[in-house]
Amino acid sequence: MRRRIRSLGLGLLGAVLLSACASPPPPYDILSPENAMIFGYVESEDPIDLVEFHKYGEVYIPPFKTPPRVLIFRNGNFMAENIKPGKYYLAAFYSKLKKFSMANNKQSAYQIIINVKPGSLTYVGSHRIYIKHGKNEDPDIKQILQPGERMILRDMYHVTEGTAWQAKITRRLQDLRQ
Repeated sequence: MRRRIRSLGLGLLGAVLLSACASPPPPYDILSPENAMIFGYVESEDPIDLVEFHKYGEVYIPPFKTPPRVLIFRNGNFMAENIKPGKYYLAAFYSKLKKFSMANNKQSAYQIIINVKPGSLTYVGSHRIYIKHGKNEDPDIKQILQPGERMILRDMYHVTEGTAWQAKITRRLQDLRQ
């Protein structure tokens, strides 16, 4: 009897852990009409686990103040929803073992500012991280053309099902067709 309970418990634990790794949590619905969404794409030899956005001029000291939540999907798409309007920059990409920094100081951050307008969907581009395998060599992070904004938004349409983001995505896709 103990073996059955133990094996059942281990099986349930395995199933929970497997489902936790399967995909990110669903996006939150729009909390305020002023809030915006930032989205894009990243690919790398090493799977990217974290994308970090910072509001320009703010300092983040977890757990007291943390950067905006960013959802990363298996296909490389990422999104940060319910972003307050303002100036942001893409700070870094992280894999399990490495940090790929986009901005090392205030001046380099200023050069890549993203102006997020109230209620907008803001595309930050598609990026490819080229890892150099020599010692102490920083990777190259380049913008790439594919997937483009429309392709990413089509994927995000399905991810945001049941939220008001879906209607915003529909309107943006219609704008891109014109």
